Amino acid sequence: MNNEQKLLQAAASVFGIDPQTLNVDSSPETVPKWDSLGMVNLIAELEAVFDVQFDIMEIADFHNLGIIKSVLSEKGIPFE
Repeated sequence: MNNEQKLLQAAASVFGIDPQTLNVDSSPETVPKWDSLGMVNLIAELEAVFDVQFDIMEIADFHNLGIIKSVLSEKGIPFE
């Protein structure tokens, strides 16, 4: 499983949906359970899966999975 698949799988697990329904454009507007509590759970899951820590300024910019992917890349997580 590559890192993009891990990202999508982590989000799908948190939101209780099929990972194939997600992509880098998925956001709180397109994912029903992506509310404030969902965001907290997503952050915790991503920090565990990728062994990283996000700061509050990064989290404030997490408007979709593509942005999260970019921040993970900046933290040294390789994406093809």
